[in-house]
Amino acid sequence: MGFLTWPTLTCIVFTWIVPHVGGFAPSIDIPETTTEPPPTTPDPETLPYFLHYLNSSRITINKGKTAVLDCQVFRLKDRTVSWVRRKGSNIHLLTFGTATYHENEKYKLEFMEPNNWQLVIHATDEGDQGSYECQISSHPPKIRKVYLTINVPRLDIHDGRGQAIQEKFYEVGSGIDLRCSGQHVPKDSIVWFGGGDTRIVHAPEAGVSLENSVGEGGPVSILKVKEVAVKDSGNYSCSAPEAEPATVRIQVLDGESSAAMQHSTNGGEHLHIYCETILPLGLLVLVLICLP
Repeated sequence: MGFLTWPTLTCIVFTWIVPHVGGFAPSIDIPETTTEPPPTTPDPETLPYFLHYLNSSRITINKGKTAVLDCQVFRLKDRTVSWVRRKGSNIHLLTFGTATYHENEKYKLEFMEPNNWQLVIHATDEGDQGSYECQISSHPPKIRKVYLTINVPRLDIHDGRGQAIQEKFYEVGSGIDLRCSGQHVPKDSIVWFGGGDTRIVHAPEAGVSLENSVGEGGPVSILKVKEVAVKDSGNYSCSAPEAEPATVRIQVLDGESSAAMQHSTNGGEHLHIYCETILPLGLLVLVLICLP
């Protein structure tokens, strides 16, 4: 038996120590294999976007008109466009893709090639005013806000002193000065009617004049009649497109009628004084007499 060489002896010692000590290398957990790609941040160049990158806009129309809310989307790919209406903390789904999810038929989704997802609202009224959102189902989601304002055309009649009136009395021979003020109506669109459906025209030779101007809230039409007669009594109204007509009742009184009205007014004042002053004092005296 020969002597063991040094390399052979080292190998024998190493073989005996490893099973008893547990090895020199620490324990390492090997991750499980997967076919899913690692999470990545979307490339901004691949995300959808709105036309001109505008994320908000405002639309103003008159009541009764059709509102068209545009939402032009680029790079949509397999994502979905939806329209919602926001009322405070509540969100109401109106459309999803090309389907409409609102029971009111006035709302409709119309897709205009190549990329405009339009929300169309027919026969608008004051209740349709508010905030709408066009949303894209991307990550993160893209939102474009549209605020819809509904203007209500309106007409009001005032006298020459600027006081709103529904009825006014004039004496024979006096002049009429009526002013019709419009809000959200076209300029120079106000017309006057008298005695029903008879349109009043500018006729200086007959003592009738019409003047158009612009006030703080919109156009103003001024009707002046130089000298009125009893036959000029009746309803006077002004109208304009998309607005409810405004009407005032004019009463032209002759001398006798004016005196009778003045007497009636004075009698009413006397009755008012009697009811407010004399009658309560009489009742107070009666109560004092009846007290034991």
